[in-house]
Amino acid sequence: MSDLHASSRAAVVILAAGRGTRMKSALPKPLHHVAGRPMVAHVLAAASAVEPVASVLVVSPELADLPARIHAGPGITAAIQDPPLGTGDAVRQALSHVAGADWLLVFFADHPRLDADTVTALLDGAKSSSARVTVLTAILSDPAGYGRIDRDDAGRVVRIVERKDDNPAKRSGAVEVNSGMMALDARWAADALTRLTPSPASGEYYLTELIERAVADGPAAGGTWPVATVSADPRVALGINDRVELAAADADLRQRIRERHMRNGVTIVGPETVFIDEGVVIGADTTILPGCVITGATVIGGNCEIGPYAVLSDATIGDRARVTATFVQQSRIGVGSDAGPWSHLRANAEVGDGAHVGNFVEMKNSRLGPGAKSGHVSYLGDAEIGARANIGAGTITANWDGIDKHRTVIGEDAFIGVDTILRAPVTIGAMARTGAGSVVLANVPDGETVVGVPAKPIIRTADGAKREGSGG
Repeated sequence: MSDLHASSRAAVVILAAGRGTRMKSALPKPLHHVAGRPMVAHVLAAASAVEPVASVLVVSPELADLPARIHAGPGITAAIQDPPLGTGDAVRQALSHVAGADWLLVFFADHPRLDADTVTALLDGAKSSSARVTVLTAILSDPAGYGRIDRDDAGRVVRIVERKDDNPAKRSGAVEVNSGMMALDARWAADALTRLTPSPASGEYYLTELIERAVADGPAAGGTWPVATVSADPRVALGINDRVELAAADADLRQRIRERHMRNGVTIVGPETVFIDEGVVIGADTTILPGCVITGATVIGGNCEIGPYAVLSDATIGDRARVTATFVQQSRIGVGSDAGPWSHLRANAEVGDGAHVGNFVEMKNSRLGPGAKSGHVSYLGDAEIGARANIGAGTITANWDGIDKHRTVIGEDAFIGVDTILRAPVTIGAMARTGAGSVVLANVPDGETVVGVPAKPIIRTADGAKREGSGG
């Protein structure tokens, strides 16, 4: 085998210029989400397994900013296809972006089931065969509209036969079909793509013509047959054309995700009721109970109990934490803490280590310190709550004055009585206390107790009795 074909310098070309009219959507098809990511992002992630020297998204003019829209990393560029003249022309538009590559791996943006193992097998098959074209094929019991692989008597691929040109008798039973994805000898393809002929019917240039071009050009390096195949899981060959197929792909990928977590030591009870996005991290010995939805960049530690019916989005959950029937969005729960049932943590809320958030508590842009507790029916917005503080039921931090938001600070070991309203900005000192039903309008010093509306400090008289002071 020559040094050229032993090389692993591969470039990835992803065709994403299709209109996707059957999706019936204003959103371009590559941006529709599957298992929490745009479908094209799944294809890019799978293709990254071969460490490509370049990755090119071939797009329509309307999607020229596709790399930015999916937050693609460095080395991923867009090539514009305008007008849309077929798959062969699309790959031709990418050639100026893949200089130095020995192999071109061609994929489709609407095939999110593509995985790293399949991409690696395709490149390995191309290198080992030295073929000019290596086609990713699949065996389907229902070949539908897929092109059929046509082989000669020696079993060698000679062409791809489209359904409209095919003999129906050859489409019965299990049929080997073309997925449309392939690996190309880059130097040969750069020339062969210029020799494609337009379809008489559509005027477009089809990538599948390269198979017949390769055969016509004679044996490849070392005298091998110029076209090879690599067989893939049939599901990989299935693209997405409408919302029904989108839902089927989402179900397939989510099952794959659940199985991966379970094999890595996570217990999932009622897995068919649990939805986990690609990219979620879950530690070993954590249990996910039925009805949970875990999305975005969520990270869950080990030995946690999540659910039932927890919804976590871009959340960080520390080891040994418990989250029951609670929404946690862009927020953090510390080691050994618990939240719920029926609470809502959002917009940069943080529950410190060993802290407790009970039922019907809403936290927004607030921090509950280590060991602190808010057990029942409270709103904690724009608040800093010290370690071991106790927040009584019905507490409200009145953080908005109608124009601006203000912060409430509650010191360590403070005790906030039930139904207290804290009008921000206000500071409650360490070990300070408020009586039930207090409306606190002014700062409370360390260790002081205030009661009433407006809240005033309790003062001891000379005989030891207590009464409200005149402060407030």
